[in-house]
Amino acid sequence: MKLAAISWKNALWIGILLALLLTGCSGAGSSWPGIQVVGDILYVADLDHVLAVDARSGRELWRFPQKDGNAGACAGSYHAAPAVLEGWVVIAAENPGTGESRLCGLERGSGALQWVYPPSDQRPLGPIFAGLIADGTRVFVGTGDGWVIALEGASGRVLWQTRLPEAGRGAARIWATPVLSGTLLIVGTMDHRLLALDVDSGALRWPAPFQARGAIAGALTLDGDTLYVGAFDDHLYAVDPTTGQERWRFRANHWVWDGPAVVGDRLIVGDMSGQVFALDRQGRPLWPRPFQANGPVRARPLVVENRVYVADEAGWIHLLNLEDGAKIKSVNLAPGRLLTAPVAVADRIVVAPTGGPFRLVAFGLDLTEAWKLGR
Repeated sequence: MKLAAISWKNALWIGILLALLLTGCSGAGSSWPGIQVVGDILYVADLDHVLAVDARSGRELWRFPQKDGNAGACAGSYHAAPAVLEGWVVIAAENPGTGESRLCGLERGSGALQWVYPPSDQRPLGPIFAGLIADGTRVFVGTGDGWVIALEGASGRVLWQTRLPEAGRGAARIWATPVLSGTLLIVGTMDHRLLALDVDSGALRWPAPFQARGAIAGALTLDGDTLYVGAFDDHLYAVDPTTGQERWRFRANHWVWDGPAVVGDRLIVGDMSGQVFALDRQGRPLWPRPFQANGPVRARPLVVENRVYVADEAGWIHLLNLEDGAKIKSVNLAPGRLLTAPVAVADRIVVAPTGGPFRLVAFGLDLTEAWKLGR
């Protein structure tokens, strides 16, 4: 019997789904780290621990669970980027056997566990892949089975919860980190939609969802009065955050996972073919040609002054000239893969490899190595 050919894009899609299933069912290292930066401190969720790390020195300040500690209902794996509030760090803990999750409030100065939602005697939440976000006192989280929840950061008390409406493809699974825009919380879904919720009530606000032609899996980028979103239909979209109406679209060479970095009048965005583009604010290319990385570029690039830092899945971090995209330097961190966006903090460029011997690697602005934090 002759088997039908499977396109390379479908094969990649199948691979991503299998990786997420493994993450939810076995605790295998198919997850990727989540990072939040506040001041000179990195808060990192990296599979088996959540850590607070001094960005200047690479010194670990605390970890959860502690080496001799009992995490209780918050035992599990950690990969969603934490939310950091005044006095609190809120994390998602996933049961590696079931894929179910709980939210846990840690004391920001010590990492000590303060609260758990839902409590251990109640049914847990679905899987949480998307980063958690905060607006000062509240934490917002989207789940892999289509719920959006707002909680008090200090207590874990639920303020509201909304189940997103389905669109003919089952639950509106959320992998993308939501974004706050004024009184709106904007959420992307794997069933190709953007939806806006009222931050105070959870009620849907746009007249209709924004509809892409592929899954929306990565971080959204809000800059001023424009929301930028990548999709698995090879496009980057510019959307009006107040109405959900499309303003323009740019066609890349492959899926666009994360939204772009925005600096001045330029957008820098990568795609899963490894190409990196510079666009103006109308979506028109600015570089003579795209930069070609050594592997898929899933993570949002980072721009510092006139430098662009690009992380790829083959484990390379590249330093480019912002003006024309010319490569200045590349560093290989294989066997680690770079799936998480690099961050700039304390005159350092910090990356969090997936796999390999190091949790974090920090560089100077010229990609000279500054420090490494082992596993």
